[in-house]
Amino acid sequence: MLLITRPIGQTKNLESLLLTNEIDYALFPALEIKKHRPIVLNHKYDVIIFISVNAVNYAEEYFDQLFIDPVEIFAVGPVTVKQLISKNIKVDCYPKKNASSLELLKMKECQALSNKKILIIRGKGGSETLKNNLSFSNQVDYFEVYKRVQCELTLQHNESLEMFMSYPDGFLMATSEESLVNIMRLVESISSDFIQTLLTKKIIVFSERIRVLARDFGFTNIEITLNPSDEDLVNLLVDKK
Repeated sequence: MLLITRPIGQTKNLESLLLTNEIDYALFPALEIKKHRPIVLNHKYDVIIFISVNAVNYAEEYFDQLFIDPVEIFAVGPVTVKQLISKNIKVDCYPKKNASSLELLKMKECQALSNKKILIIRGKGGSETLKNNLSFSNQVDYFEVYKRVQCELTLQHNESLEMFMSYPDGFLMATSEESLVNIMRLVESISSDFIQTLLTKKIIVFSERIRVLARDFGFTNIEITLNPSDEDLVNLLVDKK
């Protein structure tokens, strides 16, 4: 059993893979993703960095303004790259494994950047790791095309949590620190008695930062997948069956 905490509308492929592998699941969305109208910057950039699949999807309407040749395209990992390729965008640099901003910063192409104009396409808020590191020798701007909104408690949350709690070998997933915080908030809203039981469950996280936060909350059985594709997530679950 997997408690899927992604936004509704971004779970269909994962649901299909789970069904194919005969793994039960329940939907417990922690966040909603909504379009955010960015400030359009009238600059020519040398490098554009995409931070997520959502960054690709919500920036697509601005591609004609952004992709003024020549420009190099970087991405934080293969899942984001796959989405860019599906839109006929060639990617020049990305970490093949352990998708994250830190892994991208280790790439020689990234370390060689100096006196460049760099645009980071992302959601509103989030980690400052990339900008903080690249700003030492480059001009770095943000292009924030979506925002994360806390989900309000619904009947679906109640029903999904009760189902999940009935499985002794259930996993929950946390795709971001913000997502994990909202998962805990929603569970607490349903019943504070559920919190201690939740902490005994296995949790799959998508970065080292989330692992640290999960440990701080009190989770002890933490699995980390640094290449957060649906296929990798399901393979991890299959290996644990």
